[in-house]
Amino acid sequence: MPTVMIVDDEELIRSLIRKSLLRLGYKVIEAENGKKAMQLVETEDIDLIIADLVMPEKGGLELIMELNNNYPNIRKIVISGKLPVNNESISGLAEDFDVKAVFSKPFEIFDLLKVVKSLIPVTNPE
Repeated sequence: MPTVMIVDDEELIRSLIRKSLLRLGYKVIEAENGKKAMQLVETEDIDLIIADLVMPEKGGLELIMELNNNYPNIRKIVISGKLPVNNESISGLAEDFDVKAVFSKPFEIFDLLKVVKSLIPVTNPE
């Protein structure tokens, strides 16, 4: 079962994504900031991280840079409510930091789930 970590300081956002991913058969782990996320990455087998950019203690960009250095095989999706994704510097995240997709809050959960399924499909044992 693929494992997705949701890293966002907004409980409501984590809850929405968690419930949707659980229905599709993913294992879900949550962290409220990048510092907690890195602690969990060291003990859990994570396939994909969905991270907010702006968070207390350790933001999403710092988290992504640390993941790229230490855990390059973990796929990354960025969500942000504070910075517009059509901003050239944010759009450059995908290329510069190996981010697979960037979503602006509010986002369509179905669009996010479509990207997650394309990156780490759930295989149902028969």
